[in-house]
Amino acid sequence: MQNVRVLAHDLLAEFNQIDSTMAESIAAAEGNFGTEAEIRTLLSAGLGAHPAVITSCYVDGKGILKYLEPEKYRESEGADISTQEHTIAMLQNPEPLISTAFRAVEGFAAIVLAQPLFDVNNAFVGSLVLTLDTSLLPQTVLDKSEMSKDYELWAMEPSGMMICNQDQEEIALNLFTDPLYESHESLRLFAAKVSSLKSGEGDYSFMATGSTDVLKKTATWDTITLHGREWRVVLAKVQK
Repeated sequence: MQNVRVLAHDLLAEFNQIDSTMAESIAAAEGNFGTEAEIRTLLSAGLGAHPAVITSCYVDGKGILKYLEPEKYRESEGADISTQEHTIAMLQNPEPLISTAFRAVEGFAAIVLAQPLFDVNNAFVGSLVLTLDTSLLPQTVLDKSEMSKDYELWAMEPSGMMICNQDQEEIALNLFTDPLYESHESLRLFAAKVSSLKSGEGDYSFMATGSTDVLKKTATWDTITLHGREWRVVLAKVQK
């Protein structure tokens, strides 16, 4: 249990690092978000916050994705994302947030970290939104901890929504409802335990990371919270 507690907080530290970098960049701008050039400077800083950052976006006060970096995704500029859950939350209550997993307008599954932007008169003018490929974060944590290749790390919301996984295609799938997991009853039973308890241990069988081989895994889990959103972090050891 000790290992998973340490690794869970290491995972949280990766998100906190991104959060801190965003806050520092916003503070350095001193409320100067009036021109496209000023905003794109902020977006460029956001891109450099962490290797997991896919896009850095400015969403205006009406929920329009007005500016976006890097350039290859700019075709999504102008998209109305005012109906997305995290955009609604930001417009209703402008404060730092982290989203659930979803499919972004650019076409990939991701989560976002967002921070509100206020001009020099302290008026809300939109938000800085970073979309993250959370498949990179578990491996980063495992590598820093020098864990053996037999270990896997993933995170889910209590709802069953997969948030972090070394297999990118699993992000934004629900362990209780997605067809991928339908024939893996032991995993779904394990996920039900994880959902109901903040920490614990168990076992299940599922495909190994990057493979179609179904193997038995023993696992422990713990809970982290960021901006009011709770995640269960699972450390699994593949039995070979």
